[in-house]
This record gives sequence, C-alpha cells and structure tokens, in this order.
Amino acid sequence: MKTEELIAKYPKIFQTYEGNPGNVNWYGVPGGWLPIVDLLCGAIQSYCDSTRSVENPDYEEALPYDRKDTRTHKCLQETREQVVCIQMKEKFGGLRFYTNGHDDLVEGMIRMAEKICSETCETCGTREGLGFTTGWITVRCEECANQAGKSWMSREDWKNRFNALNNEQ
Repeated sequence: MKTEELIAKYPKIFQTYEGNPGNVNWYGVPGGWLPIVDLLCGAIQSYCDSTRSVENPDYEEALPYDRKDTRTHKCLQETREQVVCIQMKEKFGGLRFYTNGHDDLVEGMIRMAEKICSETCETCGTREGLGFTTGWITVRCEECANQAGKSWMSREDWKNRFNALNNEQ
C-alpha cells in the first residue's frame, strides 16, 4: 500500500485543510507501517460512522409514544463527530498520528497503533529481529538496516548499553 492509496481510501479522515498544501503532512509514514495505519483508519472511520444513544432532554414521559414526535423518545440516536487527520509521521522510531480532536476511544485506537508500529520494522513490516539504527532513530530489522547501509543495534544490546551508561553515573 502507498500513502496515496491510504488517503484515497479514507477521504473523510484525510480531508484537505488549509495549512496542508499538497497534503504534505500525510507523507511521513514509512511503508512498513502503512498496513497498521490502514487498520487504524478503518477502525476510526467505522466508529465515526456509527451512532450512539443519548438521553433526550425534551422527553415527556406522560405523552403516548409517537414515532414522529421526538418528545416521546426517551433516547435519540446521535452521529459522532468525524475525526480528521492533521498529520501522520514517523518520529523517534514511533508513529505519530495527530487529529483535529477525538474522544477517549479513538485515543486508545491511536495509542494501540503507535505501540504496534514501535514493534514493527518500518521498512518491511516484520515484527521479528528488531533493533534501532543509529543517527536518525528508526525501528528496523537487521536485514533492512543492512540493506540501507545503516548501523544497527539489537533492542537487547541497546537496553544493555543504556543500563550500563545509567549505572556509571
């Protein structure tokens, strides 16, 4: 999947907005993570398209039920606000997915996708044998790091080095 395909697949989430000329704010996600972002967008859009029941403030219990008179309905169906992506990118080896606002459930979806991406090679999408490249921090498998000519360190080696540095202080 390519970023262009993702944007086209979810036009409600990727609405053009002022301050995003040429949609540049949506082109920072590595290819290995796009399937995860696709699942995230699918879940968000499904949630936004669903309705929820809310108490009707105009409900009058004494009135006989009438399908056309909303005053006789104890609850009403309300649509959810559309979540719009303002920016998505890779930063410090992790996914960042910013929106115009969302509720706690969508926040949980975003955090879950960010966590999965932090455990997925950003180049090929594998979840095996991951580590970090030096310099610009990226999450890659050793094979993808070598193909890119990047210096690579396994997560275990990185953790040991980090702990050793902390113990020296």
